[in-house]
Amino acid sequence: MLNYFLTNNQSLYPSRKYYQDNRFVLFLWVLITLIFVIDSWATHRYNNYLIFENTFRNLLHEHSLYAVYPAYHDDANHYGPIFSMLIAPFAIFHNWIGLLLWNLFNCFLLFKAIQTLPLTEDQKIIIGYIAIPCLIESMLNQQFNAGAGALMILSYTLVNKNKGIWSALCIVLGTFIKLYGIVGLVFFFFAKKKPAFTLWLIMWSIILFLLPMLLASPDYVVHCYVDWKNSLIDKNMVNVLGGGIDISIMGFFRELFGEKKIPNFLFLILGAVLFMLPFINISRFKKCRFQLMILSSVLIFPVLFSTGAEDCTFIISIVGVGVWYVRESNAAMKKVLLPILLLITCNFPLLLFPVFAKSHPLFLAIISLPYFLVWLRVVYTATKNRFAYAEETESEMVTVLID
Repeated sequence: MLNYFLTNNQSLYPSRKYYQDNRFVLFLWVLITLIFVIDSWATHRYNNYLIFENTFRNLLHEHSLYAVYPAYHDDANHYGPIFSMLIAPFAIFHNWIGLLLWNLFNCFLLFKAIQTLPLTEDQKIIIGYIAIPCLIESMLNQQFNAGAGALMILSYTLVNKNKGIWSALCIVLGTFIKLYGIVGLVFFFFAKKKPAFTLWLIMWSIILFLLPMLLASPDYVVHCYVDWKNSLIDKNMVNVLGGGIDISIMGFFRELFGEKKIPNFLFLILGAVLFMLPFINISRFKKCRFQLMILSSVLIFPVLFSTGAEDCTFIISIVGVGVWYVRESNAAMKKVLLPILLLITCNFPLLLFPVFAKSHPLFLAIISLPYFLVWLRVVYTATKNRFAYAEETESEMVTVLID
């Protein structure tokens, strides 16, 4: 259906409809963002933003970034120390203004990142539409996930545009905030000047590690990193052993088999092997379609294999699904996998039967299953011996300028 409406050649259909314009997609994204900001104002449902903006004050006063502050908000922060500086420009405003600017920032950053992809305009439009269900969840929860996904995309497109120094910044910044960004290190294989790229990674790591020390003491900042590690370990234990909801693919299989004690490392080892499998095809590293399949895998993999994933986290993975969809050559795969994924992404079990769904975690964890199936297809497509690289037309192919 998306292809029918959006991918027709403009020369054959000169009077394109308004919904076939990227500006309309941006309008929808901004409208969604504004609607859920207003909803958060009206219902006072912006606890996540309160957690984020409070990290800036805690940094200034050298209070724990990961303690619970019931006087200000529920739950606790789980982002890296550098995040307290990223949120600073928003935290200086009144909460309702800061929340508006914060959500718009994440919305625009992800949209702009998608525009940098080496795809046709119509393909970017399709991705924009596919991402809408997850964009709603992301804006409703005021999370940084859209921004994290944008950094992962930019870490690829910048190295692909002879801007390796900024690609390295995106990788390191994404890693220092949410850890997911670390998977962007695989774009190292696409860099021509690998020693320089390595040095940029080291340089940015040192800078971002030291940056919070402009506002706080070195001892405090170093201790914050230790606290961050402990907070992530504790959160993982809660999600796996009870008290939380694990909607990762590990959580799905644990619920499916009714065995909570299956260790993460078994899944992670198998997942890491599959994730790296396509890189046996060294001769294909410069192929645009191969690179896009790797990008798709990079966007899907860390969310699938994170016990800390939430429904709003899948805004990262849905863009990877969109990249796969617009470059998938098997029409049957597209017609089957995408509708199932979008149906489950909308979380109908929770919306229609909330009490039943919450008492049966499998119905919540099933959200990861269609993403897992898409990811397996991506890995297979990128790995198979006779990779079906269709000849890319001049309009589809962007010259690969690798730094």
